[in-house]
Amino acid sequence: MAKEAEYSTRTRILRVLRAILDRPYAYTKKELAEQYGVSPDTIKGDIEAMQNAGFELQQDERYRFAFVTNQPHKQLKDLLHFSEEEQSLLHEAIDNLPASTERHQKLKSKLSALYDFRRLGHVYLRKPYLTKVDLLLQARDEKRQALLIDYRSSNSNAITTRMVEPFHVSPAEDTLQAFDLGKQMLRHFRISRFVRVQLTDTPWQYAGHHNILPTDPFRIVGADQVNVHLRLGVGAYNELVERFPLTKAFTEESEDPGVFDFQCKVNRGFLGLSNFILGFYHQHIEVVEPEELKVHLMQEVGRMQF
Repeated sequence: MAKEAEYSTRTRILRVLRAILDRPYAYTKKELAEQYGVSPDTIKGDIEAMQNAGFELQQDERYRFAFVTNQPHKQLKDLLHFSEEEQSLLHEAIDNLPASTERHQKLKSKLSALYDFRRLGHVYLRKPYLTKVDLLLQARDEKRQALLIDYRSSNSNAITTRMVEPFHVSPAEDTLQAFDLGKQMLRHFRISRFVRVQLTDTPWQYAGHHNILPTDPFRIVGADQVNVHLRLGVGAYNELVERFPLTKAFTEESEDPGVFDFQCKVNRGFLGLSNFILGFYHQHIEVVEPEELKVHLMQEVGRMQF
């Protein structure tokens, strides 16, 4: 057990995690215990800690560990968000790394910069945003109602406070799905559109109504979706993926030079998509399907008044 004092618990867990990532199915519990100078039961606890953090592991016929291969995207999305406690743990882990003080400070500076909202362009990584996400996740996990303070609604053109039951939080999509007590219905909210979150002591009362609905690349939530196929010129493609980054996963270059195909399911009301098409039609946008999108666009043009 000579190595036991060499590593703190947190540092060892990070090292075990790194070892399994670097060499899947290379280590048994006993081999990891020998490598880090602890008992197999301690390694068992480390594995359980990783699983509690959301990582999924599996073992082969020789009881060697690896991470489940179909989970990395979800895990990376989760890792974009760190609570204040987790940031503190990362600082402690950095202090335990066998490296120079200068390297420690560089790593800490990078971590601090990641959460410095004055230097970041990505809203979902900014400190105030992450504080809201922390509280929404707490409300979800503890099944408590919460107040969304000063929510800016595009539909009502008003700023109000909403009492909700948060049940699905997606920071990367800037989306909260919740039951709105005032409207007595499921609603989706842009997390960036309310100032702060205030937890209440009131437990959920409408859990039976909670139903996670699909979100399209324009961040519109709804079960009623329709497949759309567009052909885009270079300028239109640039505008699409820059204004709506989630669309990039559904867009690829076609066989025709300088032409891109965008195909995916979107909300049947074409919210977000129709605004994009009407705003950048001059950049070469061809609607291949559906026909109802073409009809919708013509109706929108007919309603325009100048």
